[in-house]
Amino acid sequence: MKKLRKGIAMALAAALALSITACGGTGGSGGTTSSGSAGSGSGSTGGSDYPNETISFVVPYAAGDGLDLSCRAMLDNIDLPVNTLVENISGGSGTIGLQDAFNRDADGYTVAILSNGPTIAQPLLNDTLAYKLEDWDVLTFITAPVLAVLGCSDKLGIQNSDDMRAYLEGGNKFSVGVPSMSGFGYVAAAAMFDQMGIMDNVTWVTYDGAPALYQAYLSGEIDFATFDDNFAAQYANSGDAVTVGVVMNDVRSQYFPDVAAAGEWGVEGLGANIGFKAAAVKKGTPQEICDYLTEKINAAVTSQGYQDWCRDNYFGVLEESDLYTSEEANSMLLELRETNRTVLTAAGLL
Repeated sequence: MKKLRKGIAMALAAALALSITACGGTGGSGGTTSSGSAGSGSGSTGGSDYPNETISFVVPYAAGDGLDLSCRAMLDNIDLPVNTLVENISGGSGTIGLQDAFNRDADGYTVAILSNGPTIAQPLLNDTLAYKLEDWDVLTFITAPVLAVLGCSDKLGIQNSDDMRAYLEGGNKFSVGVPSMSGFGYVAAAAMFDQMGIMDNVTWVTYDGAPALYQAYLSGEIDFATFDDNFAAQYANSGDAVTVGVVMNDVRSQYFPDVAAAGEWGVEGLGANIGFKAAAVKKGTPQEICDYLTEKINAAVTSQGYQDWCRDNYFGVLEESDLYTSEEANSMLLELRETNRTVLTAAGLL
């Protein structure tokens, strides 16, 4: 099975009868920076004299966030004839940075680094945003997807997935910490609780990012916490106790193979809810530029240096056989949006 479920994405493209068109279509309507040096720039160019100036990569979160780290590591391994600039423009749950990138020209000199919340959920929740999903053309993913897991506080005495299921189905009232009420961890947990008929038992507690959530989890301030599976594995291997009770997906996590997936409990439809990191440009960017950037980023993503970094830092590795075409990647995000729409509607947020 492809790490991004390639077949599902292609089938859904026809089923939805929706499309995010190729780069040549029409478009819709202060942070920290750092530069990278130009490489040899071997290979084909994006037509005429592109590129001939610095290419900016806009990360809509602060420096040090997982999206930022993976972007920087990828650029450390990219081969371009011009410099690159990482711009961290945070705020608004990621929407400020994406709106900034969207307001620039569709000329290939601005690449937005996308993730679930500001790309999928926030445009559903906030119709005043300047952009929507269809306004981006996803070039490629820069890491393999992550799954959402539910960590259990030690105070609950939960030792395994059977204990977790018994607790959740036992009529208990409980709190769940999330870094955002629009992130994919919240969407996964809400979908699971809704299908289990226990949404009324949940008190949601939001924290300012994953580090604050993790500290609250360790202190026992909350009963459960949603984590990306790769970060939960990183925490677990750092010496701190992390008890994962369930993987909120149809499949088990590579990092926690002994932990049940919610699909094994009869929870349906979570397979499409994955956490992604992707590179995209504004719709209307010339096709030859899109093709050029996709080629260069894919080469960086599959380079030995970047793959070693991903393994060392618990980010999923994308092999060459896992890479998506732009059409397939865009179809995958359309599927993900429909999952988000269903969950957010059930939760009364839409």
